[in-house]
Amino acid sequence: MELHPYKMPIEEMVKRFEQLYTAAINDVFQDRDMHHQWLGPEIQCRTKDLKGDVVAGIAFTVQWIFDPRADERDRPAAKMVASYPENGIVVVDAGADQISGFWGELATTVCLRNGVRGAVINGGAKDTGFVKLMGFPIFCKFTSPVDGFYRSRLRGWQIPIWINEVLIRPDDFIVGDSDGVLVIPQEIAEEILVETERRAESESNTRKLLKEGVSPDEASRLTGRKDL
Repeated sequence: MELHPYKMPIEEMVKRFEQLYTAAINDVFQDRDMHHQWLGPEIQCRTKDLKGDVVAGIAFTVQWIFDPRADERDRPAAKMVASYPENGIVVVDAGADQISGFWGELATTVCLRNGVRGAVINGGAKDTGFVKLMGFPIFCKFTSPVDGFYRSRLRGWQIPIWINEVLIRPDDFIVGDSDGVLVIPQEIAEEILVETERRAESESNTRKLLKEGVSPDEASRLTGRKDL
């Protein structure tokens, strides 16, 4: 049985988080004075039109470093890709490379086979036309035809990494939608889930009242909200 830090089954957490949205989660973060869990405006989904869809899963972390020398190890990237887990989101620190693509069609094929939910890259992705046809969500900064394999060395995987000053550890929860990507620390992910579900319910009730013609001030008062 796969070990993880959660009491709740991962599949259940994924399904419930994917019924929410990042803005509601971030509101809960702000209530807790947590203001640095968003990976920033540059990292957006570039291979799928999410519309109202949400992508969630546990972090599988990867770190590359700039080093164009040939890797003496025997196919380390292939071994890493083979270990991508079901309900995981692969989170890649590309080592500040602003040219290369660190994801492609072949990695996507393995991910779809293994039940991986998506990928997040602090850099670029390649083969994005093919990946779009495959319907796999990749959140990244840019697209590129340049293969990162020839410019970088795989430092390791399932280790703590940083993206835009946000710490991501293996098994932290990742949630992404059309507004970007949030990192939810594993110690509080289940609490954040429950609190966000309550907030989303409150927003739904408020929305219903507004559609019925209730004034914004009265709607927020009736649903116990501080404001809209």
